Amino acid sequence: MWVAQYYPFRKQGSFLTSGGLGTMGFGLPAAIGAALVFPEKRIVCISGDGSILMNIQELDTLRELNLDVTILLINNGHLGLVRQQQELFFSSRFSASKFVIPANFIKIASSFGIPSFELSNECSQVEILEQALIRKGPSFVLLQVEPDLQVLPMVPPGKANREMIY
Repeated sequence: MWVAQYYPFRKQGSFLTSGGLGTMGFGLPAAIGAALVFPEKRIVCISGDGSILMNIQELDTLRELNLDVTILLINNGHLGLVRQQQELFFSSRFSASKFVIPANFIKIASSFGIPSFELSNECSQVEILEQALIRKGPSFVLLQVEPDLQVLPMVPPGKANREMIY
């Protein structure tokens, strides 16, 4: 959702999305498909931790086919949009939206043989992104974010666009 709202796309047809229809797990298989259709291009899959867990086994396909796909994983340790709805509309009564045992995504991606990087305040984020994007084959970049970081603006369920939350 953040990509759709904030990334300044320059070329028509360069953004593949499920359109916010709640299809968790769409990103990685869609990126694999895009890489098969456009083998000359570097494909970037920006996904949340909850979404990638729906199809994480496809890291094996990505590595086996050695596709030029960089996964940028935004990790908040939650099903982020579910948590946001619980916070905004259910008085912060959180239920089944937090991953009690957090996954070590760097180890998971590395175990599939995919070079993995972590963005943090202690590192040169631009250099790490460049390393991940210029290499041939798949790469994985982890970005930790705070659990309460929200996707805004948003239209509340059952409301009209004029009732958008900013």
